[in-house]
Order: sequence, then C-alpha cells, then structure tokens
Amino acid sequence: MRLQRIVIGTLILLLIAGLVYKGYEEYMMSQKQEEAVPIVQNESALGGLEVGQQAPDFALNTLDEEGLTLSQFQGTPVVINFWASWCPPCRDEFPELVSFEKATGIPVLGVNVTKNERRGKADVEAFLKEYPVDFPILLDEEAVVEQQYRVVALPTTYVLDEHGVIVAKKTGPVDEAWIQQQIEKTSM
Repeated sequence: MRLQRIVIGTLILLLIAGLVYKGYEEYMMSQKQEEAVPIVQNESALGGLEVGQQAPDFALNTLDEEGLTLSQFQGTPVVINFWASWCPPCRDEFPELVSFEKATGIPVLGVNVTKNERRGKADVEAFLKEYPVDFPILLDEEAVVEQQYRVVALPTTYVLDEHGVIVAKKTGPVDEAWIQQQIEKTSM
C-alpha cells in the first residue's frame, strides 16, 4: 500500500513538473518577437500592372478565330478591358465601352477571361447577343493574358498611350467620361 502511494505521488509530481515546464516553454515562446515574413516578395504584383509601365504584348483569338495582337495597335491609344459574362459590373459598363469606341474611334479590346466562364465560349456568345459590340472580343481561354496583366478583379480596364505605356488603370466599372478623361491626359 505504501509503495502504491509513493508511485502515485511520484506520477503526480512528474505530471505537475511536466505541466509547469510546458507552461514555462509556452510563456517564453509568447515573449519571443517573431519576424514578419512577407506573403509576396513583389507587392506591386497584388494590384496588377501599374501606370507608367509598358503594357505587355499579347496574341489572342477573337470569337471568329481571328488572331489579334496588342502590337497591331502601336501608334494609337488603346483601351483594354478584362471582363466576364457573369460579372454584373462588367454588364453595367459594356454600353459605356461601346459608346466610347463609337464616339472616338479609339480601339477598345474586350479581353474575356474565358477560362472563368462556366460554359466557355458559349457564355461569351450568349452575352454578346444581349450586348452587341463593334470592337474585338478576345478570348483568353487559358488565362495567359489575365495572369500576364495580373488582373485580380473584374472588370479591370487599362488605358494605353500610342507607345503602349499604361496611362490609367481602373478596377471596377468605368464610364465613357472616365475613359475620355484618361485619353485626354495622353495628349497633354
């Protein structure tokens, strides 16, 4: 009986000692200052390409399987709009893009992030029956251009000057007046 009490007492003392040690270790860890580790090495990547940067050239197909490159528009300002058919703000701004292009003749390139469409090209075609356009609709079927431009939200619009330099960028819907204001800045 006495041996049993000694064993139980020793086990209780060991358990208490272990708990004290663990508590002390956790206390010391909480006092230690941890270095902040950046999630992203290049923070500018979070918001896409920036004003003043050269817009990367790209080649995409239109709905008619016609190849088109950004460099084809060198020498004239260009508006690049990233959109998807399921995106309500994209739907809201589409008439503004159509109106701007018709009023100014400045090319608008509608880059559809086709990889994000539920039915792919079929969704784009259905959308364009509702919202007919005269400007090229380009299909980014593998999200290559979306990644190249580091688009983080839709819609995203880039305005380029005649040298292909980004002069304005907006995440969210644009209107004709905003685009016109950005184009006017390029001619100053």
